[in-house]
Amino acid sequence: MALVDIGLLLVGLVLVFFGAALSVYAVSLLGFLIGAGGGYVLAPTVLGAFGAQGLVGFAVAVIVGGLLGAALSYVALSFATAIPSFVVGAYIGLYVITPVFTEGGLIRYLVAAVAGIAGAVLGFTLTKFALVFITSFVGAALASGAVTVANLTTARDSFSPEPILFDPLATTPFVGFEVPLFGVLFVLGILSQVGLFRLGWVAKIATVLPGVGSVVGDDE
Repeated sequence: MALVDIGLLLVGLVLVFFGAALSVYAVSLLGFLIGAGGGYVLAPTVLGAFGAQGLVGFAVAVIVGGLLGAALSYVALSFATAIPSFVVGAYIGLYVITPVFTEGGLIRYLVAAVAGIAGAVLGFTLTKFALVFITSFVGAALASGAVTVANLTTARDSFSPEPILFDPLATTPFVGFEVPLFGVLFVLGILSQVGLFRLGWVAKIATVLPGVGSVVGDDE
């Protein structure tokens, strides 16, 4: 899985620093990651229901999940940011908001659902801002190692989302210092992507990559 982890790290860095600027490509990539992750976690259950087993079937489930996620994101661009916005909103509700007033129980899932819906609404109405936030968040989670293949494997084996939940303020040893790596990358991603829009680089990228601007607009 070392190569996969390296690949996720590189994808994470691309999303962190260039996410929203890549527009439709970033949306499709987010769709692929969510679809592939869902396929990875659900594959044993789905394959078992059809009596299919083996590495090939598992790989096919992951790839099909990823391609389906990417395709749906591309086809429904106007709604595409709403899906990852729901996922990120639900995570924030479950891990950040809920601990403020409760230690757990079913109420946390209600809070997660409400936060997810709020995130989806914001993602649909404030597309550019939402895409900057989402790509920075997901990219930072992957690039910092907060979410790895090992976490997904544990979530698959336990059939629970708990293993992929992480503390956004957790520190990581880096060059002899304890650094909140996720938080640092997230903030750098926000600043970097806003800078790309403000400096007009998105319009320049659009001349090289067709489709850039079709989700967030390139008028700024």
